[in-house]
Amino acid sequence: MTLKVILADDHPIVLFGIRMALERESDIEICGEAADSTALVELMDKIEPDVLISDFYMPGGAHGDGLTLVTFVKRRYPKVKLIILTMMTNPSILENIVSAGTDGVLLKSSAQDDVLDAIRQVASGHKYIGAAVKKLLHEFKLDTLNARGDASHKALSKKEAEVLRLFVSGHTVSEIAALLNRSIKTISHQKISAQQKLGIANDKQLYEYALRNGLL
Repeated sequence: MTLKVILADDHPIVLFGIRMALERESDIEICGEAADSTALVELMDKIEPDVLISDFYMPGGAHGDGLTLVTFVKRRYPKVKLIILTMMTNPSILENIVSAGTDGVLLKSSAQDDVLDAIRQVASGHKYIGAAVKKLLHEFKLDTLNARGDASHKALSKKEAEVLRLFVSGHTVSEIAALLNRSIKTISHQKISAQQKLGIANDKQLYEYALRNGLL
């Protein structure tokens, strides 16, 4: 059985590298590539693949990116297995990606064999979490428990994590509200709540946190 795969990333060199790794495999067929969510949805409406490998941060498309796009894809194409390939190393963001319904999550620093293994694992109905992602999540939980005694104190909700990611990516609170179809008041509250959980007092500290934790 040949697995139909679509690739989505706004970095041509990343697409090239993944394509080179997959084209050598006789049981995998690359059916198309997209650089934003607009092109991705147009492509998937024509060719619904078995597996979609997508970047997490892929701005500029009509259907958003990040958790917004993950939710959209899983709702519109429930049979498609979704693997997120990302540079994000922030454990809170990774935790939300894992729990958002994705079938696989890997860092872009993963070996090519890991990508191949992920495709075959999710196509067989299994969840695939890359070794580096598992390590980051495990260390995050240990650090949180050691510091607070209760992991729930530090964990951001999916909505809070998405708001922070969009804010440090350059969007205003008003723009985020429009992108996520929420009120400005709600977005502002979620941003403040996230900062309080992380012990961040202002936007300067927030950007410093983003640089240290792979949000930028």
